[in-house]
Amino acid sequence: MSRSPFAVALAVASQIVQAAQGAPAIAAAGTLLTTLFIGRAQAAPVSAPDIVESWLLPRYDTLLAAAKAQEQAWDGFCKAPSAEGVKELRARFAAVSEAWSAVEFITFGPVMLSLRPDRFNLFPERRNAVGRSVAELLADPTDERLQPKRFFRLSAAAQGLPALERVLYDDGAEAALVAGPEAARRCALGQAVALNLATIAGEIRTGWGSRSEGLLAQLVAGKADPVYFPDPNALLSQIVTDLAGAYQRVVDQRLLVVLGKSAEEAKPLLADRRRSGLSKETIVAIVASARALADALGAGLNAKDRASLAQTVQAAEAAAQGLPEDIGAAATTAPGRKTLEAAVAAFKAAQASVAKPLAAGLGVPLGFNALDGD
Repeated sequence: MSRSPFAVALAVASQIVQAAQGAPAIAAAGTLLTTLFIGRAQAAPVSAPDIVESWLLPRYDTLLAAAKAQEQAWDGFCKAPSAEGVKELRARFAAVSEAWSAVEFITFGPVMLSLRPDRFNLFPERRNAVGRSVAELLADPTDERLQPKRFFRLSAAAQGLPALERVLYDDGAEAALVAGPEAARRCALGQAVALNLATIAGEIRTGWGSRSEGLLAQLVAGKADPVYFPDPNALLSQIVTDLAGAYQRVVDQRLLVVLGKSAEEAKPLLADRRRSGLSKETIVAIVASARALADALGAGLNAKDRASLAQTVQAAEAAAQGLPEDIGAAATTAPGRKTLEAAVAAFKAAQASVAKPLAAGLGVPLGFNALDGD
């Protein structure tokens, strides 16, 4: 029977204690070693394939299901537009937005190809790229660019959730979807975006496959892939790095940029999902998903480090739940800024805990993430 290095070390430490009963110093040292190894031996093995299978793929399943449901809702709405139908479309949009937020910080696997993250959710945008793209497509009298074979080649600003948010939530959008000269065109654009999102979600999920086929099977077998996993053994480090990036995305892109240096310099118009009123929900979804990932990875730590990690990520989740609904408005008031700044501190603490104790405890290096260098 094979024994793990920690089990062997624990046995050796125990023998030292037994053999050194007459030598208090040696016995004490042996007891200390035993305690240390018992603590580490309580940790469960953590592997990248297990994390992908148990944490990541269920979230991609949820994303795909939500995107398909949204596509079907648009197809049904466009056949019989109504105010009730707009409510349904907005609920489907919120579901896809939440599902995407739960995985948006993952940078490895099939999502890394074909600009899929930007095409799914271009954020942050520059120079009103989304607004200009949507206005241009709504004014186009032809359907040529909305066809699937053309649409996925358009600017990422026109393809994803931010574009769909404008179709659904721009001033007068509800009435314009139900009736009037723009209704058919706005509906056709919504259908094109919804189909595009379902297609991207399907491509990502299909690419991963299962333990018996596809990328996951390759990962389980420990086989390198020149595109996805040049070194399969480095994937756990990438997962931990992406986890740190989750908190950094919230702090840098969704809070600090809106807060500015003062209430007078706050930029509420930069709040993510401000049109749909989902600014808080987006952050909550990211942080909740990050906590679940941290819990899964934390199983590889000793009891003390696992408790320390759990405390910081739980505090971050509580801070997210306590955020005001309107992040942009809160940034312009003293009480609101105090809440946002406290949340920033909690998220930074969670990010720091990913480095230590998590990465240090697992013995994996933290790499650069997608936000480094911005």
